Amino acid sequence: MFIFQRLRGECPWPSAQAEIGIINAYKSPRDKMACIVRCCETIENLIILASERGAASADDITPVLVYANPLALLSNIQYIGAFYANQISGIEAYWWTQFTSAVEFIKTLLSQNL
Repeated sequence: MFIFQRLRGECPWPSAQAEIGIINAYKSPRDKMACIVRCCETIENLIILASERGAASADDITPVLVYANPLALLSNIQYIGAFYANQISGIEAYWWTQFTSAVEFIKTLLSQNL
Protein backbone atom coordinates (compact mmCIF):
# COMPACT_ATOMS: atom_id res chain seq x y z
CA MET A 1 0.00 0.00 0.00
CA PHE A 2 1.41 3.35 -0.96
CA ILE A 3 0.41 6.94 -1.47
CA PHE A 4 0.04 7.48 -5.19
CA GLN A 5 2.79 9.51 -6.84
CA ARG A 6 0.35 12.19 -7.98
CA LEU A 7 -0.52 12.83 -4.33
CA ARG A 8 2.90 12.71 -2.70
CA GLY A 9 4.41 16.11 -3.30
CA GLU A 10 1.41 18.36 -3.52
CA CYS A 11 -0.55 17.72 -0.37
CA PRO A 12 0.22 19.04 3.09
CA TRP A 13 -0.34 15.73 4.90
CA PRO A 14 0.92 17.19 8.19
CA SER A 15 -2.39 19.07 8.54
CA ALA A 16 -4.26 15.75 8.53
CA GLN A 17 -1.71 14.24 10.91
CA ALA A 18 -2.12 17.21 13.24
CA GLU A 19 -5.89 16.79 13.17
CA ILE A 20 -5.77 13.13 14.21
CA GLY A 21 -2.86 13.81 16.56
CA ILE A 22 -5.15 15.71 18.92
CA ILE A 23 -7.55 12.79 19.36
CA ASN A 24 -6.11 12.11 22.82
CA ALA A 25 -7.07 15.61 23.96
CA TYR A 26 -10.72 14.60 23.70
CA LYS A 27 -12.38 12.57 26.44
CA SER A 28 -15.78 11.55 25.08
CA PRO A 29 -16.08 8.90 22.37
CA ARG A 30 -18.31 11.27 20.40
CA ASP A 31 -15.61 13.95 20.38
CA LYS A 32 -12.95 11.39 19.42
CA MET A 33 -15.19 10.26 16.55
CA ALA A 34 -15.62 13.88 15.44
CA CYS A 35 -11.82 14.18 15.41
CA ILE A 36 -11.56 11.11 13.15
CA VAL A 37 -14.19 12.55 10.81
CA ARG A 38 -12.34 15.89 10.61
CA CYS A 39 -9.08 14.08 9.85
CA CYS A 40 -10.67 11.99 7.12
CA GLU A 41 -12.45 14.97 5.60
CA THR A 42 -9.17 16.91 5.64
CA ILE A 43 -7.48 14.05 3.79
CA GLU A 44 -10.34 13.86 1.31
CA ASN A 45 -10.19 17.60 0.62
CA LEU A 46 -6.41 17.51 0.15
CA ILE A 47 -6.70 14.59 -2.26
CA ILE A 48 -9.40 16.40 -4.24
CA LEU A 49 -7.16 19.47 -4.49
CA ALA A 50 -4.22 17.38 -5.74
CA SER A 51 -6.19 15.06 -7.97
CA GLU A 52 -7.01 15.59 -11.60
CA ARG A 53 -10.08 13.41 -11.16
CA GLY A 54 -11.64 15.73 -8.61
CA ALA A 55 -12.65 12.85 -6.35
CA ALA A 56 -11.04 10.82 -3.61
CA SER A 57 -11.47 7.06 -3.48
CA ALA A 58 -10.81 4.60 -0.68
CA ASP A 59 -7.66 3.59 -2.57
CA ASP A 60 -6.43 7.16 -2.16
CA ILE A 61 -7.56 7.73 1.42
CA THR A 62 -6.53 4.51 3.17
CA PRO A 63 -2.76 4.83 2.54
CA VAL A 64 -2.81 8.38 3.89
CA LEU A 65 -4.65 7.21 7.01
CA VAL A 66 -2.03 4.50 7.48
CA TYR A 67 0.67 7.16 7.18
CA ALA A 68 -0.97 9.39 9.84
CA ASN A 69 -0.47 6.76 12.60
CA PRO A 70 -1.50 8.66 15.77
CA LEU A 71 -0.50 7.69 19.31
CA ALA A 72 -2.78 5.40 21.36
CA LEU A 73 -4.64 4.50 18.20
CA LEU A 74 -5.89 1.07 19.25
CA SER A 75 -7.13 2.21 22.65
CA ASN A 76 -9.04 5.07 21.02
CA ILE A 77 -10.64 2.67 18.55
CA GLN A 78 -11.58 0.27 21.34
CA TYR A 79 -13.02 3.13 23.39
CA ILE A 80 -15.13 4.44 20.53
CA GLY A 81 -16.18 0.91 19.63
CA ALA A 82 -17.24 0.13 23.18
CA PHE A 83 -19.10 3.34 24.01
CA TYR A 84 -20.20 4.93 20.75
CA ALA A 85 -20.36 2.26 18.03
CA ASN A 86 -24.14 1.82 18.24
CA GLN A 87 -24.60 5.55 17.57
CA ILE A 88 -22.36 5.77 14.51
CA SER A 89 -24.31 6.35 11.29
CA GLY A 90 -24.17 8.22 8.01
CA ILE A 91 -20.92 9.97 7.20
CA GLU A 92 -19.47 8.97 10.56
CA ALA A 93 -20.03 5.31 9.66
CA TYR A 94 -18.31 5.77 6.31
CA TRP A 95 -15.24 7.42 7.84
CA TRP A 96 -15.21 4.96 10.76
CA THR A 97 -15.02 2.11 8.25
CA GLN A 98 -12.21 3.82 6.34
CA PHE A 99 -10.29 4.56 9.53
CA THR A 100 -10.62 1.11 11.08
CA SER A 101 -9.71 -0.50 7.74
CA ALA A 102 -6.46 1.47 7.74
CA VAL A 103 -5.78 0.30 11.29
CA GLU A 104 -6.41 -3.32 10.35
CA PHE A 105 -3.92 -2.92 7.53
CA ILE A 106 -1.33 -1.58 9.99
CA LYS A 107 -1.98 -4.54 12.31
CA THR A 108 -1.47 -6.93 9.41
CA LEU A 109 1.86 -5.31 8.56
CA LEU A 110 2.98 -5.49 12.17
CA SER A 111 2.06 -9.15 12.52
CA GLN A 112 3.97 -10.00 9.33
CA ASN A 113 7.10 -8.30 10.65
CA LEU A 114 7.15 -10.22 13.95
